[in-house]
Formats: sequence, structure tokens, C-alpha cells
Amino acid sequence: MITTFNLLIVGVALFSYFAFTSPEDCPRKYRVLQNKGGALTNLGQIYEYCTLDYGHKWKLKEEYE
Repeated sequence: MITTFNLLIVGVALFSYFAFTSPEDCPRKYRVLQNKGGALTNLGQIYEYCTLDYGHKWKLKEEYE
């Protein structure tokens, strides 16, 4: 039988997995052009540094973390 305590442990474990393993948001530096203080010469270069996730938010690629 599943106790309340076991459900609590599973809930905390699932929350921690998703909260702490989610990728970092893409910093502004990699989202704006050089004339505005960024690292991009054209807006298409954002794909070199960031990826678009399922929530339509830019996430920093692992090699730039």
C-alpha cells in the first residue's frame, strides 16, 4: 500500500529533478546585436549559442554554460 509519506518522497524527487536539471536561460548577451552590447553580428547567429525549447524560450547550449 502506498502511504502519504511515499507520495511525498516521490513528489519531492520529481520536483527536484525538473527544477535542478532544467537548462539555463539564454543570457541577453547572446540574444542582441553587437551595436546593443551583445555578441551577435546578425540575429540568425542566436542558434549558435541558444536553442528554442518547447515553451518558446531561448535556452543556453551546454557548451556555453
